[in-house]
Amino acid sequence: MNNHEAAEVLAGIARILELEGEDAYRIRAYRKASRSIEALQDDINEYYREGRLQEIPGVGRSIGELLAELLETGRSSLYESLKKEIPPELFEIMGVPGIGRKTAIKVHKALGVTTVEEFERAARMHRIRKLKGMGEKAERRVLDSIGRYRRRETGIPLYRAKGVADEAAHYLEDCGFERIEAAGSVRRWAPMVSDVNLVAGPGPMDCFLNSPLVSAVQSNDRGGARVMTRYRVEATLEEAGPDNRGLELLFATGSERHLEALTEYAAGRGISLSREGYVDAVTLEQRKFAAEEDLYRALGLEFIPPELREGRGEVEAAAEGGLPRLVEMADIRGDLHVHSDWSDGANTIQDIAIAARAMGYEYVAICDHSRSLAIANGLSVERLRDQMAEIDRLNDTLEDFTILKGCEVDIKADGSLDMPDDILEELDVVVASIHSGMRQEAEEMTGRVISALQSPYVTILGHPTARILGRREPTRLDIDRAIEAAVDNGKVLEVNAYPDRLDLSDVNVRKAVEAGAHISIDTDAHSLFELGFMEYGVHNARRGWAPKESVLNALTYEGLLDFLSGRQ
Repeated sequence: MNNHEAAEVLAGIARILELEGEDAYRIRAYRKASRSIEALQDDINEYYREGRLQEIPGVGRSIGELLAELLETGRSSLYESLKKEIPPELFEIMGVPGIGRKTAIKVHKALGVTTVEEFERAARMHRIRKLKGMGEKAERRVLDSIGRYRRRETGIPLYRAKGVADEAAHYLEDCGFERIEAAGSVRRWAPMVSDVNLVAGPGPMDCFLNSPLVSAVQSNDRGGARVMTRYRVEATLEEAGPDNRGLELLFATGSERHLEALTEYAAGRGISLSREGYVDAVTLEQRKFAAEEDLYRALGLEFIPPELREGRGEVEAAAEGGLPRLVEMADIRGDLHVHSDWSDGANTIQDIAIAARAMGYEYVAICDHSRSLAIANGLSVERLRDQMAEIDRLNDTLEDFTILKGCEVDIKADGSLDMPDDILEELDVVVASIHSGMRQEAEEMTGRVISALQSPYVTILGHPTARILGRREPTRLDIDRAIEAAVDNGKVLEVNAYPDRLDLSDVNVRKAVEAGAHISIDTDAHSLFELGFMEYGVHNARRGWAPKESVLNALTYEGLLDFLSGRQ
């Protein structure tokens, strides 16, 4: 059992305990241990063999005993027992916006249904309306919710696909392949990915096909192969010789809409561009390109970064020399939304500061949850003041680095904030976020968010639409009005880099940038490992055409202070 699998078991236990209304402290303990294990650099099996499980942050005696059982037998008796009470399949229907935990459990216990398909069938057969407290309206809401759920973005999250691509690259390298590069949606940093594509120089294909990663070979033709991996994710490998790698990589990267726009543009210049090659329609001369940059240049275009290749006007902009200078990882000077062990994070503020400084940052904002989020050990006013005092003490010991005092404050259902104004006024950074009441209608939700944006103490609107990729749809927030309110009130919109959020979406990032809003690319990290999620946020912002100048945390510390001092 690897680190990820062990962490998933603990996370699964926490989910079921929460559904059963167990003690919040116990739930947090399992979640904290899960995050710590996910963040481990070493194999958890080594900790077990060396008797060091309790050295992992958040792992005490009872969780240590559970992990020992899990690593020794491959199963947890506690988890197996809990799953009998609430089947794991039920979590999918609980995640359908508009249904929720109470309805899912009620219908499951009454009718014995567990899957989305079974819930839909029960609703269509009018079985749900007959249950006490439900009725025809509730049944119709179930059907509407499932319909929206089926239309959501499909595939697997980018971070999972990247993990498969990285493992495939490792085996390819061991086999002797060279110049291995992810292509397709992974290279474009699309938030949801249907399959994994790689391009590599020619090599011993049989070696790769017999690697532990491959569970089944779907095709193996000259120039490439398609396989099913052990993670039940399909992967395609295309072999590309050095003389025409640019063309091969271009078409393997996509997207289809970008390639359509590019081939149409090329045709207008007398060039036939396809997977078969680049051919001058008049002279029939065929050209090869070792690099993509050479191919774009031959067409008279600026190089188009992979993140922009979605058929959203990038070819036309490149033809006019109008592509923005996109934000890069090297531009990021700090992280303005990080959680510590004062709420539901896994690490101390000091450890976070040390790690952030090692990443080359100038600052980090500690933004633990506010008091209403009890499940996340939200801070009371008194605890927040204590934390602020600790940050002052730590800042006295740091050189060339600053810890900013912040808080992730809940936006309540009426648009008011979950902390009094007098303490918000003392903070450097206030991230206002929605964590409850997500089913509000568009007008109510939009008014709620705009009310928060009008507060003189709010700095950033956190994960603005509250989406969770593949699990929770965005709220009904009118994002255009929210962006307008942010601009009017001098507020910043977050690009939450947590890989299953990526919120603002790339489309909404572009809207915000074009409207003149500032964005802040933040990890929402709950562990040191998750500070590394910044790259997901940066690439998501790049997909939204965001330049460095639009990014708040691309400012130096002095520039950030100037911005914050003028926000009111």
